[in-house]
Amino acid sequence: MKTPHYKFKFKPAGYLMLLLSLLSVAFTANAVKKTQPPVPAEGRLVVTGSVALSNLMTYWTQVFSQRNPLITVTIADPGGTAGIEALINGTTDIALTNAPISPKHEEAFEARYGYPPQMIPMAMDAVAVYVNDSNSLTSISLQDLDAVFSVTYSCGESPQPVQTWSALGVKGNLAQQRITVYGLTVDTGATSLFRETALCGGDFIKDFQALAGPEAVENALISDSAGIGFSSSAMRSAGIHPLAIAPHKDAPAIAPTADNIRSGQYPMSRTLSFVVNRPLNQQLSPALEAFIDFAHSPEGQSIATKASYVSLP
Repeated sequence: MKTPHYKFKFKPAGYLMLLLSLLSVAFTANAVKKTQPPVPAEGRLVVTGSVALSNLMTYWTQVFSQRNPLITVTIADPGGTAGIEALINGTTDIALTNAPISPKHEEAFEARYGYPPQMIPMAMDAVAVYVNDSNSLTSISLQDLDAVFSVTYSCGESPQPVQTWSALGVKGNLAQQRITVYGLTVDTGATSLFRETALCGGDFIKDFQALAGPEAVENALISDSAGIGFSSSAMRSAGIHPLAIAPHKDAPAIAPTADNIRSGQYPMSRTLSFVVNRPLNQQLSPALEAFIDFAHSPEGQSIATKASYVSLP
């Protein structure tokens, strides 16, 4: 018995159609997979710390919450020191700070968790000095700031207090008025930076009025034509203006503009940062990572600029 032989006739057109059909199915499946929206992150973020950065956080959160409705963000602003302590205690997800972490706090964090905290730059601003718009003064030196704000005069070679506006070259009705001095509370990064830079680590005069938040400083200066005060450079209001600062009396004064802050030329520039608890070799939570990515995005940095903060270099 002979084994039958079967002849297969190869049809190029049919084979080509089959191949194209398979490729089409594969391409369509891959395209559908790529166009499917990512699974939205969900969760809850607790944010605590710096007054300056908490204001920016509010602007970011307004837009971020529209993009990520399943993530709830709660913000508190008791100051940078309190924010770091909350991170150490495990009661916040993000500590807001405008200064480096102190060795004391870093040691306390490492003692509890076995690794250091992670600091993530988010934006920039500066500590600016403001006066009422009725005041003709446009610039001041660090030595004169020390003589106005400090009782120790640590920055001056021949310390003399500056108590009236005439001593700073102001003329007219304001000249003989006594200078009233305002600023933020001692637990803020702005006060720490101002004391370190303008007072050379010295002490404030007894009449120094420490106010809770930039808005309080703003309101005080708007209502007091003889006032001078420091706060975040993001404070831009009708009725007051910032002073350019000279590093010393023979140097040109530098205004707290975005370019001068970003370059570090302005004497009291600073970086605003998130400090987070990130275990070694582990990813951040999806909610936390989503917020950081948003704040670092062009949209997030644009929001910082519109809110009078300075975008990252």
